[in-house]
Amino acid sequence: MESRATVPLSLGRSLAILLVGAVSVTPTRAQESFYLYERNALAGNYTAQRNAAHCLKTAKCEGVIFPRMMEACAWRIVILGSGHHWVNQSDIDNYQDDCVSSLSAQEQGSALALAEQLFKRIYKRPLPPLTE
Repeated sequence: MESRATVPLSLGRSLAILLVGAVSVTPTRAQESFYLYERNALAGNYTAQRNAAHCLKTAKCEGVIFPRMMEACAWRIVILGSGHHWVNQSDIDNYQDDCVSSLSAQEQGSALALAEQLFKRIYKRPLPPLTE
């Protein structure tokens, strides 16, 4: 798709630039879509849940403009509560970093409330108690 951009110059002159296609100057990671991860995460996909949390934490995915740490934390809690056989020490470490170290007690409470809602939506049961 071609489009034209005009850059004004002095004395009534302008420079026309033909733009062909879109050129991305952002890292490949930024092209990943949070919405795709979120859809799969809500379907119970462990890897998508991790990716959604990462997108929310870093804001380096399409669809996330700024870091949303409480939501990232909520996904970390969902992951730990899921009981998925792939849950490992890195998930515990991510929880510590994204929730315990990064959020106030009040923010952690809000993240837990959101995690409970997400967990019930995904797994159709209450979030089990987390042990740290």
